[in-house]
Formats: sequence, C-alpha cells, structure tokens
Amino acid sequence: MDPFESIKATFFQECEELLTDMESGLLAMEAGDDDPETINAVFRAVHSVKGGAGAFGLEQLIRFAHVFETILDELRSGRLSLTEDVTRVLLRASDVLADHVQAARNDGSVDETRTHGMISDLQGLVGAERAAELGFDGEEEDAGEEDFGFVPVTLSLDEPADDAPPADVSDLIASLAPAPEAEAEAEAEVAAPAADSVAEAGAAPAWRVTFRPKTEMYAKANEAGLVLRELARLGGVEVNLDASAVPPLDQLSAEQAYLSWTIRLTGDATEAEVRDVFEFVEDDCDLSIVREGEAAEAAEAEAEAEAAAPVDIAAEDSDAPADAVEAAAAAPLDLDALLARVQSDAPAAEPAEAEAPAETPAPAAEAPASAEPASLDVAGLIALAEKASTEHALATPAAKPEPKVETKAESKAQAAAPTGGSAAPAPTIRVDLDRVDRLINAVGELVIQQAMLSQRVFESGLARSSDVALGLEDLELLTREIQDSVMAIRAQPVKSVFQRMPRLVREVADMVGKKVRLVMEGENTEVDKTVIERLSDPITHMLRNAIDHGLERPEDREANGKPGEGVVRLAALHRGGRIVIEVQDDGRGINRERVRGIAMSKGLIAEDAVLSDDEIDNLIFLPGFSTADVVSDISGRGVGMDVVKRSIQALGGRISISSEPGKGSKFTMSLPLTLAVLDGMVVSAAEQTLVAPLSNIVESLTPRSEDVHLIGGRDAVIRIRETFVPLIDVGVALGFRDTPLPPSSGVAVLIESEGGGKAALLVEAIQGQRQVVIKSLEANYQQIPGVAAATILGDGRVALILDVDALVTSSRRKSAPRIEKRMAG
Repeated sequence: MDPFESIKATFFQECEELLTDMESGLLAMEAGDDDPETINAVFRAVHSVKGGAGAFGLEQLIRFAHVFETILDELRSGRLSLTEDVTRVLLRASDVLADHVQAARNDGSVDETRTHGMISDLQGLVGAERAAELGFDGEEEDAGEEDFGFVPVTLSLDEPADDAPPADVSDLIASLAPAPEAEAEAEAEVAAPAADSVAEAGAAPAWRVTFRPKTEMYAKANEAGLVLRELARLGGVEVNLDASAVPPLDQLSAEQAYLSWTIRLTGDATEAEVRDVFEFVEDDCDLSIVREGEAAEAAEAEAEAEAAAPVDIAAEDSDAPADAVEAAAAAPLDLDALLARVQSDAPAAEPAEAEAPAETPAPAAEAPASAEPASLDVAGLIALAEKASTEHALATPAAKPEPKVETKAESKAQAAAPTGGSAAPAPTIRVDLDRVDRLINAVGELVIQQAMLSQRVFESGLARSSDVALGLEDLELLTREIQDSVMAIRAQPVKSVFQRMPRLVREVADMVGKKVRLVMEGENTEVDKTVIERLSDPITHMLRNAIDHGLERPEDREANGKPGEGVVRLAALHRGGRIVIEVQDDGRGINRERVRGIAMSKGLIAEDAVLSDDEIDNLIFLPGFSTADVVSDISGRGVGMDVVKRSIQALGGRISISSEPGKGSKFTMSLPLTLAVLDGMVVSAAEQTLVAPLSNIVESLTPRSEDVHLIGGRDAVIRIRETFVPLIDVGVALGFRDTPLPPSSGVAVLIESEGGGKAALLVEAIQGQRQVVIKSLEANYQQIPGVAAATILGDGRVALILDVDALVTSSRRKSAPRIEKRMAG
C-alpha cells in the first residue's frame, strides 16, 4: 500500500474511535453529566478529527468540524449552558460529522442541505450576535484563509540562477528577502492592528510564550501554523521566529523540527485560555508561558546568578592544588576571557564536548581584536557557567529568587504523577486484523498438528509414562496456552456495541411517545471481535421491538399500577463457555392468543394446530410475521425478528424467548465466544466420526430397553429420572443410514439446547473429549440441517460438528403433527 494511503487509513481508523468517544460523551451529557472533563473529552475528539483532516486537505470536513468545536468551546468555557435542547443539537451534529468522515473515507459527497441546516442549528445555540463575533459569517470560505501579514515572495524555479546556489539556509532566506518597500508596506499593515490590540489591552501585562515543537508533533499531523493561528484569536500577537537551529541544506531533514517561536500576546486572555491553545500538542513541544514582567525578572535573575557564580578553573583537574582552586574561586569572573575562549576553542561545541577538560583561558588582551560575537556558543557558555559552581566555591551573595516558570511538559508530568495509587494506562499498539486472523489460523493448524502427533503416539503403543508421551502432554498444555492467548487478542468488550444503544432507545422512545429507561449490565464482557461486529443489528432490532411492542404507553402502565417509565434491560454475561446477551422489558408480555390468531390468518400455522407456549412465542421469528397494526419506520413490515434469528444462527448461536403476560418478556441470545475453536466430544454414528459441542452436553448413559418408548410407532423417547425426552438416532437424523440403531447397543448423550429443550443423542460410541478447530462449510456448501461446521481430526479425517439445537428442533417438529393428529382423533 502507498505510504500516504496507509497513513490516511490509520487516520480514518482513529476517526472511528474518536467518533465513538464523542458520542459516548454526548450521551453522558444528555443523561445529566456536566463534568467539565466530559465536555473537554468531546471537544478533544472533534478537534482531533479536524486536525487530522487538515493534514489531508479535507476542506468540507474541516469547515464543519470547526463550527462544531467552536460551539463546544463555548460550552466548556461556560458561555453556553448545557441543556437538553443543546445536547440534542450536538448529537445530531455528531451524526453529520460522522457522515462527513464517511464521505471523505469513500471519496463521496455529503448532503450539503443537511450540512448547512446543521450549521445554522449550531449557530442558533449561541445567537446571531455571538455567532458573528465568532466569525461564522465567513464559514463558507476556507477556515484557513486568514491574513497574518505574511509578505508574499515569488520564486521562479524555471529560470536558471545567475549565481551559485546558496550553501546555507540563512543565505537562501536572505536571497528570498522581499524588496525593502514591500517589506515596509507589509510591516505597516501588520503594525496597525497590533497597535490597536495593544491600545485595547491597556496596561495589562502581555504574555510571553515560547513554543518549540518537537519532531513528534509534526509526525502526528499537527501544524505549528494552526497553533499560532489559534493563539492569534486571543489578542494581538508579535511573533519572532528562531531559525538558528536550521542546518545547512545538505544536512536538512524534512522529518526534523528546527524552528521555534517566541510570541508576545497582548489582550485580556488568561493563562488557562493560552494553555488551551496548546492542549493537543503539549506532549510534543517545549512550552513556557509567563507574564512579560515575570519573564524579564527571570532573565535578570538568571544573568545575575551567572555573573555572581564563581568559576572553579581547576575543578576538572584532580592534580590541581586546593589553594589554586580556592584562589580561582575567590577571583572575580573575567567574562571577556570566557567569551574569547568560547569563540576560539568551542565555536560549535555539543553538550558532550562542553564537558571536556577545561584549560586556563587566555587573557582578554590576547584575543583577536576583530573577533565578533556572532558565533557565540550559548550552550557552551551555559555549560561552563554550570561547571563553575563546585563544592570548593566560596559563599557568594544570594541571588534574587527566580520566579517559577512551569512549562507545559512540567505541568503534564506533575499531573501524571501517581496520586492515590492510580495506575498508568497500559501501552497499546494498533495491528491490522488480517495479521491477527493469520496468527489465529496458524494456531489452529498448530492444534491440528498437535492432535495428529497425539494420534501417532497413541497408535505406536507407547506407554503413557514414556518420555515422548509426557513431552506430548506438555506440548498440549503449551498449545492450549498459546491458543488462549491468541484468542484473547481478538477478544473485545461488548461495550463498543452497547454504548450505541442509549441514543437508539431515546430516539425510538421519542418516536412512539413512551418513557423508557435503559439499564445496561456486563458492558466489559469480552467476546471475539467478529462476533461483536455482527451483534449490533440483532440488538438494535430487539431493542426497537421491546420499546414498540413490549412496553405499554405511560397512561396504560399507570392504569395497571406500573410506573409510567418503562425499563428495558440489556445485559451481557458468560455462561457455559458462551456469551449470553439478554434483552428484557417490564411491559405487557406476549399476547399468545393474538400471536396465534395472526399466524393462522397469515397461513403460517394450521387452524387446528396444537402448540405449546414456547412454540407460540417462537412464531414471531417466522418471516412476514408482525403484530403491528400500522406500518411505520419502526415496525410493521415483518422483517425484523426473523432477520435477528438468521443473524444469530449465522454466528453459531441461538435465540430463545421467555414471556409472562403483564410482566414482560426476555429475549436471550447465546453465542460462541469465538468462531475459531471448540471443545467437543468425539462420537461415532453409522461409521462416521462426529463432534458434539461440549457446552451442550449434560451427561451420557447406556439406555435400557424398558426406558425407551415409541410414539406413533416411529419416534422414540427415553425416560431419564422420571422425565421423558426425545431420543434422536444421529445416524438416521443425518441420513447416514435408514435403519435405527437398537437403543441398548448404543450410548445416549443427554444434551440441552440454548432454548432449554433437552434430548438424547443415540450414538454408537464415545471416543473422547477433544479441542477442535472450526472450519466453516457454508463457504463451499449449502447449510446442512443438523450440521454446524466441520473440523480436521488428529488422524487427518474430516469430522462434522453437530448443530445440537437444530437436531432438537427437528425432532420436535416431526413429533408435533402426530401428537396433534392423535389429540384431534
């Protein structure tokens, strides 16, 4: 992939995370969270999207994000109050921002009418007068096109230069200098507004800001020019550029940061407002912000401290006599000699060179008269001054106390200092999902190879106590540990799905005119990323169904002695090696008589059908079934719950319903934690090797002839502890044979489906328990009833993985007509 496209793809991935954080914060604000940090988090998310968009020239995204963040800035500064109407507008603005990000990602276009309408709504939050002050009148123009008094310079690259190219950047800058009259005119234009701002500021001390970006700042798509532009909004600015660190052209690196700025800011801006400008680059720059008077005092104190500090000439010479050291320390500092030494001996000394053994400086008279201070090495001078203070130095008058100048880096470090035992966040890295998938596939193959090796050792007849067998056991444990660790990489909390639901519930409740409170539990429950990505739609359908069909209207609830506000519970938990998602409401429950009547009117069931309560409840999953009287945007088309069921089944899961009239309903989705591996029991049926999921198995037993009974002369049931359950001959059910196996000659494996139904699988033998790698069949074959997937065993054979729930459901459907017919007769 092109490096630029790779960086751009990373930006859009970060946008997804930022948009999620933004929406989560806005929903918290809507729920009444007025914590300033929550508002700041939302502001930072929008600002980060805008900053990244600026690096790629996404103008439409930049313009809208600029308006959005400006309103958020009004909110966090207290100039705009947080109300329900404000949060509603901000939530809609987040949708528009997400549309802009998606359009930029796909090189598409956005709905300009919707965007302009949203900008108008955002401006309406602060009023026309304040919107004009914020400069929203010119938002249609590029937000970056502002006049900062830069003098235009024209350089022709087509005409050959008369002279040799400059060897130094300073020469290049000098060669590009504008004409004196143009420069004077530009300075006059810049000086006028600056003078006005100073006059408006009155006698208020100016801020002196030193801003020195690091290379990391530019690597994160931040621009110093944008930071300076934001700073200029706070008042009058005088900017001085320091380009002294720029090396010669042949040593210039485009990835390094060489420039720094000193800014004098006038106006009534507070220190907090100034620091807010650098909020997003604070970790990637050296920054100091002081009042002008304090800066002068600090510089004066530093100069006096350096002048008063004694110089220990022989401090680095261990052989020098102590009296010579003391004499040198007591003598007044010869600054001329020190400067001459700095110029002659170390004109470009690095910090390491400044620590070299010092020599006694030559008298000032010996210094060349023509020496100019232009090559003064300040770093070397400071290093020498620091080394002048030693333990042999004599006492000197105390210097004036230096005012504390807290840089952004210092304040950040202090803020990050551990308080109250709080731990720092764990470091993370971003890895492409394809790489993780390849790693998981490799681990799956490792599991297969380990199983094959175990099979070979077993077939060789080696004793279990042999070194090979013991080593193989260690390998099996290590393989399981590797597999668990790799699976944990793909595991993610369901919070990423759950946090989208509060807004959905609020919007649906508003549409149907109901009061709803959403309770979420188990947001940190982890599951495979593939499962999470496909959970959103089923949960969305079930929540909409619970609000529209399950909950009563407030007046009806109050008439029945219930609170007017309905409660919908969304929970996630681990159970039996699977993840269970529950959607429960405290509404009216399922009206089974009505469901049965609708099913008969649509021809979904026979009029004389005899169905249990569970079977009636499951009718709502049939295609085309709906209890809505009116077709709306929410329901009435009969394409909701059947889609939910198919989506869950596609993930290897099951969905069940429990409902009590007048008290509510609960939908339970049970899904595998991962789609890669499975703990199963290997069984034999009709000379075929099959795998039954271990999570569904309750027990195994040998059937007795007196416990097995036939219904209708064909379907068998078995009595297990005074309970009759269907007995399913697996070989016959899957079509491997036509003649049923005598029950007494096989083994019955009692299983329990996700819906709670039980059955006994009749097989010929149990081979043992084994962990297998799941291989999908649907990619090459159509869906096979009773078969969920396949796997490769240790001996290289392919074994089918049983779909327990499908087998149980199939057995019930076969027996139901005979039972109904017998009861009717």
